[in-house]
Amino acid sequence: MCPPHDAPDLEPDAIAGAIANPIGSPGLAELAAGKQRPCIVIDDLTRPTRGHLLLPPILDELERAGIAARDVLVLAGVANHRPMLHEDLVLKLGADVLSRCRVLNHFSFDNCTPIGDTSEGTPIEINADFLASDLRILVGSIIPHGAAGFSGGAKLLMPGIASARSALAFHRGSATRGKWGVNETPARLESEEAARMAGVDFIVNSVPTSRLGVGAVVAGDLVAAHRAGIRHARRIFASPTPAGLDACVLSLYPKDGEFLQHITALAPWLTAPEPIVREGGTVVVCLAGGEGFGVHALFGPGMPLQAGRATRLRGRDLVFLCPTLAAGELPDTVRDGTVLLPTWEATRQWLEAKHGHQASVAVFPCATMQLADAVC
Repeated sequence: MCPPHDAPDLEPDAIAGAIANPIGSPGLAELAAGKQRPCIVIDDLTRPTRGHLLLPPILDELERAGIAARDVLVLAGVANHRPMLHEDLVLKLGADVLSRCRVLNHFSFDNCTPIGDTSEGTPIEINADFLASDLRILVGSIIPHGAAGFSGGAKLLMPGIASARSALAFHRGSATRGKWGVNETPARLESEEAARMAGVDFIVNSVPTSRLGVGAVVAGDLVAAHRAGIRHARRIFASPTPAGLDACVLSLYPKDGEFLQHITALAPWLTAPEPIVREGGTVVVCLAGGEGFGVHALFGPGMPLQAGRATRLRGRDLVFLCPTLAAGELPDTVRDGTVLLPTWEATRQWLEAKHGHQASVAVFPCATMQLADAVC
């Protein structure tokens, strides 16, 4: 077993305390003084942000400045994923927040306003409701990310509430030069440039634990607070990474609703100093797959950035364990050559047939949130 270092879950008072003591920024109540139309952007259920724990203390800070919850717009920064349904919003925000605030989904194909180009040449078109607000807050979580190094921070704006045109240019440009677990990739810096252009006032970012609790919270300036959050993330996500084994099992939890997200389970594999699995070995990615292949307006079937083939690992077999996904749900380019198994028993039998009964195996229980300890 190769679990992350992890952290105890913060109590509500500690979460509120972190939000009330921001990094590199005046307090949220001070920023909110005299404002009337705040907007809080939060990510969707493909990200492990515990909105029901983070938003109430934010609303308390706004209330101290005289802003009632009914005047707050919560904007679901779904980027190019599907809109959040009522059940999703209850899970993400909690019924209390959902009943007190105005809530909208971002839609990347409409209602976006141009505000200029980044130094990379990417056109920046941002949700018009966000730009119409007079206090702009981003709420997300910090976990490893292949393009931005780590998620959270300004990524909630670019591509979180950007137009499809902006997101396509971003993913074809700076996002192609990323690396897992790096503080300042080209995509990270470009998203921060876009967020400054859009006038982001404040961020609140959490670092999740392996149990999807809140291990750390940072708040304040979109760069200074995010970098402080990365320091927490490196400690919490650091994981032992053996080398030269016969096989490893990478759980896609907690981003395991969609097959589309499977590449994120490779975070420990891609940050290990030496290959975890020997050449000729096997890597198993496990996911629940309740949302099937998944929906994405850029990376989905027939979309501009659709993968030409399934993910491959040089010299190793890649096997998927998913109890809910049928092979027919996979696009042709992904289905061909993909080993998809329905149960752990079937997976174990597949592994034993290849490696025998004495194989050496490493298990990463929440691989999406795990980094090799050598990079932490």
